[in-house]
Amino acid sequence: MKVCLRSSNFNYDWYSLVNAYRSYVSKDDAVLEIGASQVERTNELARSCARIIGVELVPERTPAGSGNASYVTGDWQHLTELVLESSIDVALASHVLEHVPDDLGAMNELYKVLKPGGVALLNTPNRKRLTRAIIEWLTDERRFPYWEHQREYVEEDLDNLLEASLFEDWKITPLVFGLHGGPLFIYLERVPARFRRYANYWEVHLVKGETG
Repeated sequence: MKVCLRSSNFNYDWYSLVNAYRSYVSKDDAVLEIGASQVERTNELARSCARIIGVELVPERTPAGSGNASYVTGDWQHLTELVLESSIDVALASHVLEHVPDDLGAMNELYKVLKPGGVALLNTPNRKRLTRAIIEWLTDERRFPYWEHQREYVEEDLDNLLEASLFEDWKITPLVFGLHGGPLFIYLERVPARFRRYANYWEVHLVKGETG
């Protein structure tokens, strides 16, 4: 198991999500990125697909389109007003779900825009990640909403959310154990099974059924 020492310009959670994306996407696919304010990330995704639509909530953060990338300003909770139903092969949302007031509504909207057999990939912080668990052991539990986060999730929260959604097929993977943020990045990429509950992030892979 490898211990990683890295600077703050590397995010393993994004790196892992992109690697997963590359295992699913094809050159003919239509891709959706929710929370698409960083052009360099969208361009990275765009190189692997036929076209990509970036959805950004905040108008002043919405980039101008170029190449095979286009952008729309709008809300994940009303995704079917922005994107045609059953039109997307692969969708991604990196650190967006925790910001959405109606997370169940957002998940169901995501389901609707995916083609049958389509895949959605997302990541989100673990509410009880190691550093947060230690801080709360010494102080008090964080109350939400906090900053821009409406909530954060332990694994059971995510399972309950997905059980209530239209999705029937998903996998939750713990990512990163240790310090991954701020001035210090010292961590394990793969989380030991006994420390799963203290992972920094959850990466979720969802598949829409072929008859969906």
